[in-house]
Amino acid sequence: MILAAGYGKRLGGENQKTLARILGKPLLTYLIDTIKKCNPERILIVVGFQKERVIEELKGENVVFVEQTRLLGTGHAVMTARDALSDFNGNVLILCGDIPFLSLETIKKIQEVHSKTCADCTVLTAVVDNPYGYGRIKRNQEGEIEKIVEEANATQEEKQIKEINAGVYIFKKEELFESLDKINLDPIKKEYYLTDVVELFMKKGKRVSTWTTPTPEETIGINTPQDLMKAEQYCLRRKK
Repeated sequence: MILAAGYGKRLGGENQKTLARILGKPLLTYLIDTIKKCNPERILIVVGFQKERVIEELKGENVVFVEQTRLLGTGHAVMTARDALSDFNGNVLILCGDIPFLSLETIKKIQEVHSKTCADCTVLTAVVDNPYGYGRIKRNQEGEIEKIVEEANATQEEKQIKEINAGVYIFKKEELFESLDKINLDPIKKEYYLTDVVELFMKKGKRVSTWTTPTPEETIGINTPQDLMKAEQYCLRRKK
């Protein structure tokens, strides 16, 4: 499931940011090309803002579109896909459409960790020098993930954490939707956070695993024009 419904306010908010081009190719298609190599049972694209442009850009791709009619956050975006997955019972890989350079190796690694640890949820993390804008991975004394704290909700101490949520998850489908029904609207951003599901899982004693990529550059989220430039430079380096 690829989330591609948001406005992309920091990129100007006028165009669908998942269609921003790097070396002439939309961000979203980089990710889809990688995902297809995993041979998923199906690929869902959650659309919303400028949905017609996304659908047109992906004409000919073997994907299923799900519309998020009200843009109420990542948790709400995943909720909209419930009916599209009504006949499916397995693991759901959730990704953000503005993180184009996730490698096939990393996807395979988190799938492996998810399977080997018999996890209900597995989260991809990265350690970065400048974590501003990202959810922070808060761990307990045993080193297990405790919760993911969004930037807007983080204390000054939590903002010093360098390990971030890369926005890539594997969930057991039934447990995912059961918990999505129980998350609350965030009072600050007025959104439903998918990250709140992780904390619910921990409280219910479910198994949450993590894997930290040794290549944090692959988790670059395209939120600003500067991010777009960094991503283009990374793409050029990767091609060499």
